[in-house]
This record gives sequence, structure tokens and C-alpha cells, in this order.
Amino acid sequence: MALNFLTSTDQSITVVVSCDPDVKASDEQTAKYLQSANMSDLEHVAETATRFTIKALSPADREDAEQRAGAYTRSELGRLLWIEAPSDRAERARWHHELTDDEREAMSSYQSYINRVYYEMIRASLTHINNEPATLDDIQNIRPDEARSSTISELVVHIQRISLLGIEGK
Repeated sequence: MALNFLTSTDQSITVVVSCDPDVKASDEQTAKYLQSANMSDLEHVAETATRFTIKALSPADREDAEQRAGAYTRSELGRLLWIEAPSDRAERARWHHELTDDEREAMSSYQSYINRVYYEMIRASLTHINNEPATLDDIQNIRPDEARSSTISELVVHIQRISLLGIEGK
């Protein structure tokens, strides 16, 4: 397998998010869209759907985002626990319940770090919302909180994909 190289971090794409009421898609369609950013993979995208323009981040941009988020002070115990946590929700809840107070604090600290990394990636990548200049603060104003959280998660997936694989993807 040959290495993939991103030829320019000046590349950008415009995406929508699946939690937008003006976007219709099944879970399978959403998963495919998150890999492709091709809106035709979705069942329906209304003209009124919110559109986010994001740019690719270089390795240095991604490293800077991690450093601003606290990469050198993050909890390594939390990181280890986060990696080892079961994926099944019920099993994970029981597993988490059995953690010591110190382990729960470490997990919480690491999850906060991950959230800060996501914010910093969006801060570095987001350029426009509906063709208007935009910032992370605009994303933070999305309500309800579940829609804001979903938007952040999906934007980060798109940012990582175009930053690591380029516009074309795999």
C-alpha cells in the first residue's frame, strides 16, 4: 500500500451534519457520508440545511491543537482507562461503576482533554457557516446541547478525514 500525501492544507470542503432537521438519512447513510462527505450519500439535504466549511489541518496544526488542549498535562491513567473501556454501553456503565474515585477522576480529566482537542481542531479548521465567516463560538451557540455535541463530533470526523486522507478519502 502506498502512502497518501495531502498536497495542500488550503483544501476545504463544505459539509452538513446529520442532526440538522433539514438533513434526512439512515444510520447507514450517515456512516457512509462521514467517510465520503458526499451529500448524495444522504437521503435528503434541503437547501435550508446548515452548511459548514472546514479546511484541512496539517500535522503541525493538529499537534498545535493538541498542545493548546493540554497534551502534556493530560491524565495518562485516564488515557489508558479510556482505551481499555468496554464498548458495550451497559458493560461500560458497570465497568465505570467499579472504578476507584481516582480512576473516575482520571477518566473525567482525559474526557475533558479530548473535548478540548475537538474544540481546538474546530477552532483551527472551521472557516464558514452558510458562507458567512464562522468561529468555534458559533458552534458553541447551537442548541439543544445534543445537537451541539453531535455537530462537534461530526465536524471532527470530517476534519480528521480530510486532514489525514485528503478530500478524496480512501
